[in-house]
Amino acid sequence: MTLPPRRIAAAAPGESWESVLWIGKGLLASAGERLVSRSGRFVLVSSAGSRAPASEVARSLGDRVLARIQIDDREEAKTLSAVERIADAALSAGVRRDDAVVAVGGGVVCDVAGFAAAILLRGVAWNAIPTTTGAMADAAIGGKTGVDHSTGKNLLGAFHPPATVVIDPAAAATLPDRDYRAGLVEAFKAAWIADADLASRAENGIDRLLSRDEDALLDAVAGAAAIKAAIVSEDMKEGDRRRLLNFGHTLGHAFEAAGGYQDLRHGEAVAWGIAAALDISSRRARLPREEADRIRAALSRLGPFPQPSRDRGVLSSFLARDKKFTSRGTAGVLLERIGRGQVVESVPLEEWLEAAERASLTV
Repeated sequence: MTLPPRRIAAAAPGESWESVLWIGKGLLASAGERLVSRSGRFVLVSSAGSRAPASEVARSLGDRVLARIQIDDREEAKTLSAVERIADAALSAGVRRDDAVVAVGGGVVCDVAGFAAAILLRGVAWNAIPTTTGAMADAAIGGKTGVDHSTGKNLLGAFHPPATVVIDPAAAATLPDRDYRAGLVEAFKAAWIADADLASRAENGIDRLLSRDEDALLDAVAGAAAIKAAIVSEDMKEGDRRRLLNFGHTLGHAFEAAGGYQDLRHGEAVAWGIAAALDISSRRARLPREEADRIRAALSRLGPFPQPSRDRGVLSSFLARDKKFTSRGTAGVLLERIGRGQVVESVPLEEWLEAAERASLTV
């Protein structure tokens, strides 16, 4: 079965933005036809790991490429210096307000290039062509751009939605197996918070996903992208409903930082964060045990994922710096049932730390 390209539009009432998502096979070769730039000129930002898809995109753009910049796609390289490199190259090439940036790479490339676009000449358009499963399902969609700070993850940034997102499963063909598996956690996360039918299809299709069946991957990431686009359309700046997308991320970010952004991939840290959130969900949201076990079983099959650091002192310091931390505790996302999440405003720090100690991917 071959799935035709899908077009998904996201726009919020009262907001002057719209993102168009194109999802389907064979889109890389014709990406230039879908990317948005008022001048027709593009600043192309990519990574070493996305060299092949970036070259294909460059061919489709031809002489419309104003400049090409390669940055690192690792979390520890998600810094203001990377933004400055993009800005330096773009300004040296004579970028104008009606030009646009196009990011070809994983979540770090999309976040950094999108943030550069947000501040370059006080804002130019940008487009995303994700090349990792995590970016396809989550990071390239929704308009959160930014970099990390020495005190925490994603503490510097802007809401700047991409004009167009082009998702072609072929872009992830050479992704290392560990990165491929870790990124799938973001697709499952979206299903577990908002779409029980998609969750069932994804869980039943794990073998096909892990064998890199393109139709199975398209179904999973298209479903996740549609969920995120719908939620962002309701709540662009994370005032309310958009916080559901943080399922697994409260402790996930702390686990990731505790390992120096080297021990765990982002998706692996989120998997352990989900496992901890299931523990709290069983008490606070009355998540049935059999559904929690279903999720643990799926995460176990997507892995195995390395164990996170569970040092209370280290985790508490990162939780205290989280954007969701207040004097009452740290907000988090819990599950009532598969397909139905809820935001809990103030889970005490001690409860998060206890959940981190108990977190398990064993049924």
